[in-house]
Amino acid sequence: MQKNQFSSKFSHATLLLVLILGCGIMSSCQKSNEEEIVSSGNRVSGYVDSLGKSIAAPQKLKENDQGTYNGWFWSLYREGGSGSLTHGSGGNFAISYSNCRDIVGGKGWNPGAARTINYNVGSLTGAFDFVGVYGWTRSPLIEYYVSEFGSIPGSTQVNTVTIDGRTYRFIKNQRVNAPSIIGTATFWQYIDNWGGSSRGTNRSINMSAHINNWRSRGGQGFGSYDYQILALEAFNYKSGSINATVW
Repeated sequence: MQKNQFSSKFSHATLLLVLILGCGIMSSCQKSNEEEIVSSGNRVSGYVDSLGKSIAAPQKLKENDQGTYNGWFWSLYREGGSGSLTHGSGGNFAISYSNCRDIVGGKGWNPGAARTINYNVGSLTGAFDFVGVYGWTRSPLIEYYVSEFGSIPGSTQVNTVTIDGRTYRFIKNQRVNAPSIIGTATFWQYIDNWGGSSRGTNRSINMSAHINNWRSRGGQGFGSYDYQILALEAFNYKSGSINATVW
């Protein structure tokens, strides 16, 4: 009888210890699984993930915003909808997107340079606003475009310039408290609009000529190079795809 009582008490004590340890382990696991809640629509290193889900549900911004792949720099920025960038060999890439408020992505170099950029847009489907060279400078902070397909709207036309046998309209905008490579900032856009390119054709862009014109006529000079890519941009909830190669 005493032996049985001792065994019973020992069993109860063992069970109580297991329960206490189990609760501690569960509490520790719960803490380690907690994720920081991040609101949609904030730019982090050039990429926005707007999942459209309740802020009460923990969400993380996607990690693959920009980087290098086999020696090529790539970047993808998205607001709303869905979009992805797929790498091919060398400078080849594909982007597909659906119902994006804004998406900008492509492949190229970091830092940029006054180089000659060659490209071939093999396919371009759906709706888009711009395909061409896209990049940034710092000090001063400038966002620049050379439009080969489509165009980027602007408020002030500066001049026209003929480069590589094509006539571009140089226009500029000031963006106030807008997303940038350094976060929300006020900066200028330099935009050379042509838009007459064709699919499946090898073409070249003499960036030195574009940059010289921007530097001498833009009014804000031209800063030190950040990244420079062949890019697509689509805004106002468009959907489509591109497959292109840059070299």
